[in-house]
Order: sequence, then structure tokens, then C-alpha cells
Amino acid sequence: MSPRQDRGGPQAETSGGHATGDASPGEVADLFYALCGRRRDVRGQFTGEPVDDAVLRRILGAAHAAPSVGLSQPWDFVLVRDRNTREAFREHVATERDTFARELSGEDAATFSKIKIEGILESTLSVVVTYDPDRGSPAVLGRHAIADAGLYSVCLAIQNLWLAATAEGLGVGWVSFYREPVLRELLGIPERVRPVAWLCLGPVTHLEQTPDLERHGWRTRLPLDAVVHAERYPDS
Repeated sequence: MSPRQDRGGPQAETSGGHATGDASPGEVADLFYALCGRRRDVRGQFTGEPVDDAVLRRILGAAHAAPSVGLSQPWDFVLVRDRNTREAFREHVATERDTFARELSGEDAATFSKIKIEGILESTLSVVVTYDPDRGSPAVLGRHAIADAGLYSVCLAIQNLWLAATAEGLGVGWVSFYREPVLRELLGIPERVRPVAWLCLGPVTHLEQTPDLERHGWRTRLPLDAVVHAERYPDS
């Protein structure tokens, strides 16, 4: 169990059940920015140790507290612990990895061969996050002009989950090498519901100082000034 998981003692809480404590706004800001910098997409550092039920509920509560278009809350969280299910999904992911690898050549192929893309069996459990476009229908306030606003809402819930898990000393790894119909069939997800993310979750030995793809030389993070623009999108 991680040091963060075994915390105890009374805590001040908001009406939503989240601890606030006596930290000043400046201290809260410092902690939040540090948390954003600490978050990693974890692959090879999972220990497989248990996650306390109360910790998992806090993390899912943070995800469920995310903003959503029209307060539609279009997400669901499927907790996958069964090893047979995870093995079946991992086999599919391995096939998709091979498919992608065949598209590469030269330096890209050599670099990708060293990159681990999932921790499905090493992690304690997986959380599959889905999007139900019918949630809050037929009139979802704010979605009439931007059809994907509900999907964006689910992504906000995923980010909340990720940051909360990081705050608890846990790791999260988003697996994206899969075909949606395969995952839908594996977990019995209805046709109208879209699987958005398979997240590996659990205690880790450590979080890397540098993100894996940077560490392996796949890509580097752009400087902030390269993506911030005044008034208008820049000419290409």
C-alpha cells in the first residue's frame, strides 16, 4: 500500500466529500501544479498490490465530480479485476501493437520496439470509462451545436480520475491500442455506448521523472510558447 493510501485522522470535507484541510490558496495551487507535473502514463511500474476500497471510491468520486455538458454526467466506470478478461484484452492489444509496428520503419521502428504500451496484467485493476450519449437526452443543454461535447465531458472525468489517483500515490496507464467493437463485446457494452478509455490502475514502485515517450526518444514536449497564440490562430 502506498504511503498516501494509509492516511488517517479527521479531515475537513466539502459537501461533495472531498478533503479541504487548512491549506492556503497559495499552498493548494502549489500542490495542484506539482500534481500536474507528477502525473505519468504508467506502463512498467505497477506492483499489483491491492488498492484500498476507500481510496478507490475517492478516486471515482473525483472522476464523477467532473463538469459535464448540461450536467448530463454521461460517463460510467466499469471496474475490471477478472484475470481472464484482462488476459483476453491484453491479447487483443498485442495484436494491435503488431499492426502499428508493421507501419513503422527505420529509427521509428527501432524506437517503438523498446516502448512498453500497457500494464494490463501488472496493474491491480482496470477502469473502463464509457460515454452514453443518451444520458440526459433528448435535450442536453449545450450539446445542440457541438455534438462531441458529451465525449469531451467524459475526458474531463478521466483527467480528474488520473490526477486523483496520482494524489493518492497510485499510477494510471491509458491503453489505446484496441478496437472499440472488441472491447464492447468483451465487456457487454451496449451499441449506443462508446468505450472511451481502458485505464490500468494500481500502486507503483515509482513515477518516472520524465514521461516514457520522451525518455525513449519518441517525441518531446513542445514549449508552451509554441502553442499559445494571441487573438487568432497563426498562419500555417
